[in-house]
Amino acid sequence: MEIEIEPFAKEKGDAFCAFLKQCWLDTYIGEVGPSATEALIHSMLGEGIGSLVPGRDEKAYLAYLEEGIVGSVICAHRQHFLYVWGLYVNKEKQRRGLGVRLLCHAMAGLHEDTIVEVSVLKASLKARDFYDKLGFRKVREEQYEMGPGHPVSSLVLQAPVAHIRKFACS
Repeated sequence: MEIEIEPFAKEKGDAFCAFLKQCWLDTYIGEVGPSATEALIHSMLGEGIGSLVPGRDEKAYLAYLEEGIVGSVICAHRQHFLYVWGLYVNKEKQRRGLGVRLLCHAMAGLHEDTIVEVSVLKASLKARDFYDKLGFRKVREEQYEMGPGHPVSSLVLQAPVAHIRKFACS
């Protein structure tokens, strides 16, 4: 079955929360530990998906297979930047081009000079490798709160839409 990418619909909120929680457990426990991971889940999903996709200029796209959600991207286009967060792919579906497809979907219709910006945990070697292959470059390092009392180092990465499209979106 072909993977379908669709805009987030509020009736998919509970399924989206469950998907993100599983991705965060799969990703972050090994990188920052269980305490910080649980703090992230509580702070980000304690109020449901509405805290991540409040509806102003934020958009979310979900990738589906028969078994449900297998990928997501949450982003916001503001002036000359596309801020991306929540780009996650089910661990069994990684390294098959789905992350690239989601990113390209999020960039659809944007001017080639638009800058895509993403923040990744410094400890997230898989995520850093993914973005490095797409031509993203580090612009700064920040401390990110994964929940009260759980600061972690993150890297802010950027790449122009034109560059990403050249290497990834065909």
